[in-house]
This record gives sequence, C-alpha cells and structure tokens, in this order.
Amino acid sequence: MVKEFDFFLNRGDVKKQRPDYNTARAVFSEGIERLRFAKSLVNQAKSKYVLENAYEALREAADALLYAEGFKSYSHEASVVFLLRKGFNESDVSEFDRFRKIRNGIKYYGGDCDKTDASEAISLAERIMPKIRKMAKIKQD
Repeated sequence: MVKEFDFFLNRGDVKKQRPDYNTARAVFSEGIERLRFAKSLVNQAKSKYVLENAYEALREAADALLYAEGFKSYSHEASVVFLLRKGFNESDVSEFDRFRKIRNGIKYYGGDCDKTDASEAISLAERIMPKIRKMAKIKQD
C-alpha cells in the first residue's frame, strides 16, 4: 500500500460528510452478520466463499468507522487505508489489503484461495472488528 488516505480524498474516491452514526451502526451490524455467515461456511463451502464474506465483513466494519468519522468511501482500497490513519498496525492493514486483492481475483477473474487464507481472513476480522466497534462507539447488540 503506497497511497495515503488523503490521496483518495483528493481524487474524490472518498467524500467528507457529517458523521452518520445510524448508518455506521447499520453497516457494522451487516458486517457482524456477514462474519457469522463466513464462519458458518467453514467446512460447508469452498474456501473462496468464506474469504469473500470475511473480507466483506471487514470492509463493512471499516466503512462503519468511516461513516462515524464523517466520510463516505467509494473505494475498497480507501476503506482499508483509512485504518492506518486511525492507528491500526501496518501488519493487520497489509493483511486486510492482501485479502482485498484475493477477493478481487475471486470476484472478477475466477480466482480461488486456500483454507489457510480463509481462516486467516476470519481471524483478522475477529481481531479488528471489536477495535473498530469501540472507535466508532457502536454498542454491542
């Protein structure tokens, strides 16, 4: 990841807006449901479906934080990079970005992934999402 969050703001991939806590809560809740779904798919479906859903749960959580902070992202990459701005460690953010790339390969180029990648995507979501919930001040369901 070379780009800074401001790159996406300046390019128009992210728009500044008023903080939107209702949307933040709703989007985060969708992410939680998607993570539960991803976990239910382990040993039931192809690993690529597990990874896709775990990645989308992460992205929805990152987008929830963006909404809470007064932004709207039109770029998956910007949503990932935003976490660096919020103090998430570079290793976790790089792993999130790696899953973004794998998901793009799956979604648009017929790619696949192995069980290890799917499992690591779930683990990352379980590690990062509680931190995002706390930062965005989203109450536990």
